[in-house]
Amino acid sequence: MRRMCVMAMLLLVTCAFPGLAHASEPATVSISDLVSMESGLDGERVRFSGEVVSEQLRGGDGHVWLNVLSEGIAVGVWLPKAEADKVTAFGDWEQDGDMVEIVGVLNEACDQHGGDLDIHGESVTVLTAGTPREHPVAWWKIVPGLAGLVIAYVVMWRMRRREERPS
Repeated sequence: MRRMCVMAMLLLVTCAFPGLAHASEPATVSISDLVSMESGLDGERVRFSGEVVSEQLRGGDGHVWLNVLSEGIAVGVWLPKAEADKVTAFGDWEQDGDMVEIVGVLNEACDQHGGDLDIHGESVTVLTAGTPREHPVAWWKIVPGLAGLVIAYVVMWRMRRREERPS
């Protein structure tokens, strides 16, 4: 009977306060929710995913900065160097960067880093490795380009002829 009462109390507390049951579990959010100052997530542990772009930047104290891009929004993540070294491909014109999942603490106005929005990352999980991008040549663009050059040359030639004529 006593065991049943304890179980009932635990169930009641878990149902009434669901946040207590998973207090250490980070909230999974989209990056657009992260940058919204109305999210109410300031100081909370969050989990989000995106593509790592640019390169690692030194962050001091054994940390580095990674820029994570998702939904057209990039967020700076301050991570221990050992965690950041899991990332091997950084997105740029030539390649897509690693797709990662970041767990860390959201700071809407970080006092430690100049009052900017950032994430103090705790862990990085590489979801997919980066791949080279292909940039096929659009040969059809040569025709309008050459036509533009011809038109520019004709206009320049006519302007010169007009200036050379005696008045």
